[in-house]
Order: sequence, then structure tokens, then C-alpha cells
Amino acid sequence: MKLLRIILIVTLSLANIAQAETTVLFDAKEQCKARQTTQGMRYIPPCTLPDTEFSFSYSGDNDNLVQTPALIVIFQCESMRPLSFSYQLHREGNVISTGNIEGSRNIDQAKSTFSLDKSSVDYTFKLTELNGARGFQAIKPGCKLTVDTADKEMDFVTLTELTKINIAIWDTAAQSLSKTNTRFFKNELINNKYWLETISGLLDSENDVVGQLIADTLVQLDEAIASCGSSYCYSTSIKEIETIFASSEQDLNSIKQLLDTKLEDYDFGNKELTEEITTWLQLRALINESLLPLEDD
Repeated sequence: MKLLRIILIVTLSLANIAQAETTVLFDAKEQCKARQTTQGMRYIPPCTLPDTEFSFSYSGDNDNLVQTPALIVIFQCESMRPLSFSYQLHREGNVISTGNIEGSRNIDQAKSTFSLDKSSVDYTFKLTELNGARGFQAIKPGCKLTVDTADKEMDFVTLTELTKINIAIWDTAAQSLSKTNTRFFKNELINNKYWLETISGLLDSENDVVGQLIADTLVQLDEAIASCGSSYCYSTSIKEIETIFASSEQDLNSIKQLLDTKLEDYDFGNKELTEEITTWLQLRALINESLLPLEDD
């Protein structure tokens, strides 16, 4: 079964590629006053603005297929009144960006990303003002502002994860299309949604690009299932599945083209196989195996 093979693919380890470390710039536990209340521990003013700058450089390697933000700032915070920070982004001593980021318990609403316009230079992210930390305020534990950088290594992880999840999406769509004109079509949609959710859990990606792709595909499957009023409902739902199939196939072919180009330029006769090149070869083999018909289909 292809789906079993896909699960095995997803659980393969990445080539020991390190993730970027998270730096904490603000923690209410450290910067505010603690008070025990009937509702549990709360942090109250006065809160100090951390005199900390986050400096980093950006490689700007455009050879990667996936373009991730160069800086990711997350301010997850639940408080009685809105709490926010004013910030500045510096490059070579000049302020190139200013703004505000407001805390939220929802990580999607708490996140700000920055795509930088010059590579190989030093950047500095600095908090300049803390807003909402005066007067009557109560902040729940876990209120933190963190920063991450997304570099070439992160892009490579994303490329690997995108390849694996696109193979899974392509295969589930192909399985559904194979059951058109049969009474098993709706059941196939439901089963494939379950499989995709399972595979997503096994992959356990924290990358926004991969997470959004999975979320969008699950929404499309939900819409296809919702429009499926009976077992013989393929005529109303097939367009969604064909869109999923074509999109994932296009993504896989684009990734394969990128890998072909990278491997074409590698001098296999005079160079040893690096860990990165080995992983590229494995990814290309997985794509070829998935897109070519298998004898047991």
C-alpha cells in the first residue's frame, strides 16, 4: 500500500540539520512583579523594559526553493489589558523599520515576520517601549517575547518537509481519484483526510509554510466531503480533489527540477558525497518513486 510507504517516508529522520535557537527578549516572570492571587500567579507593574538587543546576520542564499522570513518575532501573552512593544530594526547603524507588536494567546496573531532586503550585513532588533504595563494590569504566566532567525539550514529543513508532505497529499488525492464512479468515493475522501491528519502528526512540523499547506489541503478535503451528499457524489466533489492533485504534483515537479539542477552541478567524480547531497539524492528518489506508476497500485 502506498499510504503505508508514505508514513514510512514521513518518519525518516532529517539529515541531522540543526534548527535555529530561540532567544527570549522579554519574560514577564523576570521583568514584572509577581503576585499570588485567587486566580493563581499573576505578574503586575512595574515591568522593566529589557535593555537587550538581538543582533544577527542574514546569509541571503537565494538558491533555496523555499523563502522563509529572515526574522520571526513571537509575543505570546495573555493579560487583563492589552500589552504591546514598540520596536526598531537597525542595519549598519540606521533604523530601517519601526512598529508595534501586541501580545496574544493565539500564536498566529502573536507572530510578526521580517523579510530583509540585504544579505551578508549585520541587523539589530531592539525593543524601544513597553506599552500597557502601567496602572491596573494583570499578566498571566508564560508571557514572553522571543525571536528566531530563519537561515539556510531552516530552508533546507522546510524543503525536506515540503517534499514529504506533498508526496502524502499527492498520494491521498490519487487514491481518491481512483475511486470516482464508484460507491466508495466518499469513504475514500474521509479515509484520506484521516491519513493526512495522521501523517501531519508524524511529521510534527513547526514550519509555517508546511503547516499552512497541510491546513489548506484539509480545508479542501472538508469542502469536498461536505458537498458529498451520498456515496455516489464524485461529480460535485471531484474538482476539489483534482485541484489538490494538480497542485501537489506541480510542487513535486518544481522541487525535483531544483534538485536536478543542484545535483547536475555537483562533481560526483571528484568529490565525496556530503550529508546534504545524500539527502538531495534521497528526496529526488522519493519524488520519482511517487510520481511513477507502481506495480502494486
